[in-house]
Amino acid sequence: MKNIKTILKHLQLPYDDKIKMQRCLKLLTKGLPSHLINNINYMYLKNDTLYFVTKHQAINFELYQKLNDIKTMLRFIQNKMKKCTSVKIENIKAYTQYVKKKPQIQTYNDIKFYIQKPNGDFKNLAKNKKIYEAFEEIREIIKNK
Repeated sequence: MKNIKTILKHLQLPYDDKIKMQRCLKLLTKGLPSHLINNINYMYLKNDTLYFVTKHQAINFELYQKLNDIKTMLRFIQNKMKKCTSVKIENIKAYTQYVKKKPQIQTYNDIKFYIQKPNGDFKNLAKNKKIYEAFEEIREIIKNK
């Protein structure tokens, strides 16, 4: 019985390079400090440039400060790992993705509504005869229900 690794080695997959690239990028992220890893939304490779998409502008500044360390880590990964030799990264850039914050909607679950059943006891102070009769009809309807 063959396991999944041997089966994948025998297949010539069209997206095999992308899988290798993702594995190499994952190795790179494991080498970064934890506060940087937590603040990176995602990263991608486009035209030999590695882009870091961060949550905050200060993380961009810190990534640019550690640019030489990241490049040496990349060279080390490419030299030591056979799978990462095909990944070529010339430049590293970082930018912040703007995410619009949604306003928080307050919900009040503790409000209880008490509805009193009408019984038809009210004073009819209408002076117009038509309005007086309309109120009396309403009183009759309420009492009958």
